[in-house]
Amino acid sequence: MGRTQWAAMASALMGSALVLGLTACTDATNPPGGTLLSVVETTDIAAAAADEVDQTIGALTSDGAAFGIFAGQSAAGVHIVGYMAPGAGCATVDNTTDSDSDGAPDNATFTFALPACSFTGFRGGTLEITGTVAVSDPTASVADFNFLATLTDFQFKVTNPSATWIYTAKRNGTRSLSGDATGVTLTNNITVVRSAPARADATVTHDLTLTFTPAQGASLVLGQPLPNGTFTKSGTLTWTRGFLNHSFNVTTVTPLVWDASCTTDRKIASGEIRWTLADGGYIRTAWNGCGVEPTRTFVRGTA
Repeated sequence: MGRTQWAAMASALMGSALVLGLTACTDATNPPGGTLLSVVETTDIAAAAADEVDQTIGALTSDGAAFGIFAGQSAAGVHIVGYMAPGAGCATVDNTTDSDSDGAPDNATFTFALPACSFTGFRGGTLEITGTVAVSDPTASVADFNFLATLTDFQFKVTNPSATWIYTAKRNGTRSLSGDATGVTLTNNITVVRSAPARADATVTHDLTLTFTPAQGASLVLGQPLPNGTFTKSGTLTWTRGFLNHSFNVTTVTPLVWDASCTTDRKIASGEIRWTLADGGYIRTAWNGCGVEPTRTFVRGTA
């Protein structure tokens, strides 16, 4: 697998935050008692949480057309099992050695810098990518799905078409993938600093595990499109802005159904994940169809 193929992954690995997270459909159910989240908090936390769902799904589904998405072209994509490189030629790489030819380099650092990693046409505006992603193969002599990615100040900056609105998300931490043809698991330990207009910066810490299981009769094949299947997610998420601090337990109420035939970049057809506070209140994110933005609702706890 050559560098051009490997380079398509940055969009799927880190850039999906911009797909699910910039708009949020939220509602609130607030019985007496328990923590009360404002509409702003609910919107921002739900967006951050959904971002990371999309991000981690991207981290185990290499999107060969993702660079086209960022350039404002095709958004459909063909999702490939295994790891491919960030940036589609945008990043510089210090080492392309891949001893087992499974797409994950033995030990490489991808550096993203301007002006090479500045793209026009992203949703009519611009996208700038900076920072580094170090990728290594923990089983460099065996062709498999395993990889470790370390993100350092890996930032996406989006400016709207009129240049009046700027959003940034800067990530630090690690993601590691392991598994085989019957399923894969991604461990996600990432801290994100999110900046948006008329908001103080928010820091979101994710300690999450995402598991993909192929549908009955299907299996994962390295370098082949991801088949139909389901995702489950679990772990913790902590959201901090100024003196506000909220910690959530993340659970999958209904597995997220991955529809490989979906012709958009949003291929989750159904499913529900909850981010639950200690007092029982929770943010519910539900996916309701291929290509449809998920709905997000805050239900206040009674404790």
